[in-house]
Amino acid sequence: MTTYVTVNLFDVLWSDDVSPRLSDVLAEYSRLPIDQRWRGGLRLENIDRFQADEIVNSEHYVLNFVKQRSIGPGKVASTVPVSDIELDEGEQFGEETAALYLPSQRWLLILNNKHGIGPSRMAEYFNAVDPGNMDRHFDYAVAPCIDRNVLRRMEKMRNLTAVEVVASVGAFEHSGADIGESVEQAAAAASAVRLSVRLEANEAHRKGNFLNFAQTSAFIGSLLRRGNEVQKLDVKGAENADTKDEVIHLIEHKIRTRRNASELSVVHHRYTHTSKIDLLKRVCRGWITELT
Repeated sequence: MTTYVTVNLFDVLWSDDVSPRLSDVLAEYSRLPIDQRWRGGLRLENIDRFQADEIVNSEHYVLNFVKQRSIGPGKVASTVPVSDIELDEGEQFGEETAALYLPSQRWLLILNNKHGIGPSRMAEYFNAVDPGNMDRHFDYAVAPCIDRNVLRRMEKMRNLTAVEVVASVGAFEHSGADIGESVEQAAAAASAVRLSVRLEANEAHRKGNFLNFAQTSAFIGSLLRRGNEVQKLDVKGAENADTKDEVIHLIEHKIRTRRNASELSVVHHRYTHTSKIDLLKRVCRGWITELT
């Protein structure tokens, strides 16, 4: 059976008056000894900066995140039962997630690993470069890169009539938008971990009212910054009162690609870091040509 891997494209967002360039933060992490890079069970193992080359035509960083995993798999052979993988004292399993950062576009390409870490955890890691120092409270966010044509269609929908969301409660809690904060507070008493929410401006089979455009747009934008925590984000509306409502399924228009896992090399039962980065660079070159 053919095995595939997925590369997802994300925008890295920050306020220039709050946070420095992400490349500066990566350089700061690279100067730390490897044992001082742990933040909440995560570590940037590899932080390598490259100038333009024959594949990626501008400065880029290749990254390898490691997540501690206390419980892991066993080893098995066809003739014997599954058995333990022996670890030395102080060792744990480490799940790796490879990424490529392109400063010129503020893009982050992530090679998906469902056991590794996702974009929201990466943003938290970038923000924690100097923990405990309240003078350096950064605001990095990593948001799925949505097809630009789809975003332009949504921006023209001034008459919003409905928004439907399925996401983790944390996506609302940290959204920074008034609507999201209210939704999270309503869920807190029930100890919910996942929410399905639909905001509608009209009763069934009726039309004429619209959601507050500014508040709803801020809510949508904040959810897009929550990465993989949002599983569904549908927006319904029209350009004006004379045009028909349409529904845009935003999450379905995330920019990603699926590649055959045979493009990666395996050594000692692990995909090699070099082959993962080579794949990310080839995908990056294609997206530079297609999207810029």
